[in-house]
Amino acid sequence: MTACLRHLALRCHDLQRSRKFYEEVIGWKFVGWRPSGNSLDLTDGVLNITLLQHNRQVERPRFEEGDEYIHFGIIVDDLAPIWQRLHTFGAEFSKDDVKERNPIDVNQLPPRSFKVLDPDGNVVDITCNRDEWRGVTQVDG
Repeated sequence: MTACLRHLALRCHDLQRSRKFYEEVIGWKFVGWRPSGNSLDLTDGVLNITLLQHNRQVERPRFEEGDEYIHFGIIVDDLAPIWQRLHTFGAEFSKDDVKERNPIDVNQLPPRSFKVLDPDGNVVDITCNRDEWRGVTQVDG
């Protein structure tokens, strides 16, 4: 039996800002609001991503990249468009190259991959290398 990851849930301090980041910048599609009205679903065509409203009274400390709560990676066809959308959004870039984790020059598009922080400080690895992660089969949505 094969177990496939098909759902990821992220707690968000500002649900609307996180929705904008993942929908308009990353490019995931809005599926709909959850019945509670304080969470929503997005999809990349294969994976369901739920954004959950974090308790606004509870401050979640931000950690340095490498000690973060969660990080995950996405594969894109071309880095340039998402790089530009991230800049327009005002995203915080973390590292150049997801494997080597070099300091990043935010004025220079990395050749293969980079790390960026979502609005809640979660690390998102972004690569155009379809072989970035061992054992991954790229499914086009």
